[in-house]
Amino acid sequence: MDNPSRLYRRELQGRFLGLRFGAAVEDEFVSFLRETQTRNVRFCIWIGLILWMGVACWDVARYVQNIQGTANEAQFLKLLLPARLAGLLALTGLLIGMHRRLWGRWQHVACLVTVSVYCITGFLTGYLYMEMGMGNAMAGSILILMAVFLPCGLTFRETMPTTAALLVAYLLAGWWILSPAEWSEFWAIASLLVLCMMMMAFSSYLRERGTREQFVLRRLLDWEAGHDPLTGLANRRSFQKHFEICLAQARRDDKTLLLVILDLDHFKLYNDHYGHKAGDRALQQVALVLEHYAARPMDLAIRLGGEEFGLLSYADDAKALKLRMQHLLQQLQGLQISHEFSPTATCLTASIGIAQAEATCTTDSLFQQADAQLYRAKNAGRNQVCGPDMDMCAEGPELQVMA
Repeated sequence: MDNPSRLYRRELQGRFLGLRFGAAVEDEFVSFLRETQTRNVRFCIWIGLILWMGVACWDVARYVQNIQGTANEAQFLKLLLPARLAGLLALTGLLIGMHRRLWGRWQHVACLVTVSVYCITGFLTGYLYMEMGMGNAMAGSILILMAVFLPCGLTFRETMPTTAALLVAYLLAGWWILSPAEWSEFWAIASLLVLCMMMMAFSSYLRERGTREQFVLRRLLDWEAGHDPLTGLANRRSFQKHFEICLAQARRDDKTLLLVILDLDHFKLYNDHYGHKAGDRALQQVALVLEHYAARPMDLAIRLGGEEFGLLSYADDAKALKLRMQHLLQQLQGLQISHEFSPTATCLTASIGIAQAEATCTTDSLFQQADAQLYRAKNAGRNQVCGPDMDMCAEGPELQVMA
């Protein structure tokens, strides 16, 4: 997989004018949007519910004062009252579903359906008041249409077709309910709605673009704060946090927790003779090899600093890990990184120490144990693996030693 840092930087350079990341980052962004917008969605739905109930109370007052006993009473009870009730039920149902987490990954779809019901019922009630000759209530349609652009977790690409569909619904409802004499006023309001939709769409575009930029910047900073920029492995900061989680889990599940420290042999000599750029390339190659040994969810490959690497292995056996580390030394030999100035061998080698965490162990004490095993490996001639319950250090692959 590509380095996340490179992915984020690439997206920043593209400026995402089309409001679309690459597939991997886009999935991240949409998930982030759904998670972070939940509170905003609830707030907006509550506001909509309060406003809707206020308008419903206003309807009841107007019914008692102006409609009851008139020719409009049947139309009010058969059409306007059910429309108000539908909007109320839609908003209430969405709030209950969100509180009980019924919607899950389909929450944005539930929001979309609710907003649509809310808008369409708002259009219908406005038309009915016009038809009953009780004033122009359609100016409120502008506010209703704005509900689509409120922060309900919809992206710009979802908002535009939704708004267009609601505009069509608005036009069809007017054509169905209003008389020809009222169409001139209707078209004037429709034109105003289109203009407002364009303005809100542009505002929505700018808002999402800003959100995307902040998302990528934050992810980039978070990733770089926890990873080594040269190799892409976790750094000491990430290791400390992950170690505490793994240690607590190991105590709870009565599992082992092992720390591997890998130190490249005579790497200062390598840098002195081949240059630091060649040294950086060698470190990156070693990191790629080590990363394959942290394939399980709780494992973590780390660059501790300089030419020193680490591997945190959860629920593992020391002897099995020792065999894998011997295989790692063989893979390093297979890289054929020439090191003709090494007193140990003609290619780059490493020494490895393994320590097992005890129940009361801390990061420092575990490092001290692993360092002690690493020094055993170095004292035994380097290119070795040493660890707990090992009477002797296990040698790496046979290499040609310099005379």
